[in-house]
Amino acid sequence: MDKDRFLWGSATAAYQCEGAWNEDGKGVGEWDAFCHSEKNNVNPVTGDVSCDHYHRYEEDIRMMAEGNQNTYRFSIAWSRIIPEGTGAVNQKGIDHYNKVIDTCLKYHIVPNVTLFHYDLPDALAKKGGWENRGTVDAFAVYAKVCFEAFGDRVPMWATLNEPKYYNYCSYAAGVYPPNVQDFKRYCRVGYHLLLASAKAVNEFRKGSYIGKIGLVEATGNVETEGNDEANRIAYRNADLFYNKWITDTCVKGYFPDDLFPKLRESGVDLSFVKEEDKADFMSGTVDFLGANVYSRSYVKPYTAGETHVNINNVGSGSKVKEGVVIKGWFETAYDENVRRNKWGREIYPHCMYDALVDLKNNYGNLPIYVTENGHGCYEDIMDGQIQDDERIEILQEFIDWMLKAKSEGVNVRGYYAWSTMDLYSWVNGYKKRYGLVYVDFDHDNRRIPKKSYYWYKNLIAAHKDI
Repeated sequence: MDKDRFLWGSATAAYQCEGAWNEDGKGVGEWDAFCHSEKNNVNPVTGDVSCDHYHRYEEDIRMMAEGNQNTYRFSIAWSRIIPEGTGAVNQKGIDHYNKVIDTCLKYHIVPNVTLFHYDLPDALAKKGGWENRGTVDAFAVYAKVCFEAFGDRVPMWATLNEPKYYNYCSYAAGVYPPNVQDFKRYCRVGYHLLLASAKAVNEFRKGSYIGKIGLVEATGNVETEGNDEANRIAYRNADLFYNKWITDTCVKGYFPDDLFPKLRESGVDLSFVKEEDKADFMSGTVDFLGANVYSRSYVKPYTAGETHVNINNVGSGSKVKEGVVIKGWFETAYDENVRRNKWGREIYPHCMYDALVDLKNNYGNLPIYVTENGHGCYEDIMDGQIQDDERIEILQEFIDWMLKAKSEGVNVRGYYAWSTMDLYSWVNGYKKRYGLVYVDFDHDNRRIPKKSYYWYKNLIAAHKDI
């Protein structure tokens, strides 16, 4: 990989796009189990088939190349490689991802591989999942299997995708499996996820692999509605919760000094924190940081109430007002002057610039890749076409702010649109579409490039020399 070439691509995740949920020796994942259960009652659809990327990966990768994309970010399903999470390796799973990687190289697409994107093997989930320290060691073994199988051709690895947001949805909002709302368990999981990342990085360092390894986080700058001391405290608490808990740990080598005292103040039992883990954290720092940029975190001082999280998984028609209260820390503020999408999320492209500059201010010249940025819409085919002008307008704004940050010295080296094609959007189901390519789920998963696909193709051509 030419280290000076800017990467322009798009991204998917295994459970969201692959389908083939029980083919070729794949084990059951926790999302398979969840989607087949009565707990999946908001949008009771599954990823059993999705857009069938498992069988149509070459078509999709070819379309990326035809759209001038030079990189593809995708994830490996742990349960395809090690069906039970530990134990026997499934050679057919290895064979599949070898074919995907080789197809990327055939089309001159740089493979950017994420090891964990929300899809824990169900056998491990039944043993406590990420609350169980044994899952940390199992992840390190799984990572090593992947490095040994694919490390001769993969130049970019990410250990985890959005550990904070995965944890947030799973153990705070409770809308992702295991559907828990418990801040103390959230803290335990948060620690174990980052320890797993560090251990995987250390496994990578032991090998003679060609690539670099990082972590992908849902970064976003924090802003407050006021400038007084109470708002400054709320800012720090929110920045700890949303950003520094993750980024300081994986970049600097340990948790921020004020995090554990704040957790103790909140009544969290920190017995899961082990002194012997410090060596793993210190040596398991990342080569780069992936930034999934969608929105800022706009907060105010905590007022009252227990910790709770509201997420709109329905879209239009929902009365849920998205937001969070973290007891004793901060709560969400609402800026009525900022537009929002149909799921209640702010549309605030300036946050791209603010987040990237914030990362530079905190971590210097560390390479940064915008590993996700996208806009979800309701969409229909009209005369055989998808005119997604709203997506084009918003992504253009985000990219303009990214390029401004780059021009001012932020070491941003790539941009990945979310997503390569329409796919399963977790508990939002299939109506919330992010793809550059439309998937007609009712007619054999037919692919139709959207207007945004061609816009992105032309944008990449215009910026090929940056």
